[in-house]
Amino acid sequence: MLSRSGASRTLAPCWYTRRHVPAGARSRDADGVVTCTCRHCGRRIRSRDRGQWDLAEGIDLDALQEQSRTGHFCVVDTLDGMVIARYPIAMDADEAWIRTKMQEISAEYDVAASGGELQIRIVPGRRESRLKH
Repeated sequence: MLSRSGASRTLAPCWYTRRHVPAGARSRDADGVVTCTCRHCGRRIRSRDRGQWDLAEGIDLDALQEQSRTGHFCVVDTLDGMVIARYPIAMDADEAWIRTKMQEISAEYDVAASGGELQIRIVPGRRESRLKH
């Protein structure tokens, strides 16, 4: 005979969709990152840009890249919540070069036909050095 435990465990909706919903008090770091708790799973989440919430644990690759002197293009699969590819931006890049490179990346990954599932984001680097002598 099988015995049943009294507690039923189900997975939160954000486990399936990987889209967290903020709830409760929010706090803002010195870098402008907003943190709070997910309504469904109860884990700490963060948002660097409004509307997109990620788990607060682990390494934030975009925050690390922003400390770099060079920027990059980032191809993101929004449904899976993962970065597919990164392309560096040349230090001497102008607006025309960036626009052309973005069109090339968009054509390579067929971003327009993805229905919003794929996005290209630009993560700018810091051109000036923060080191002091």
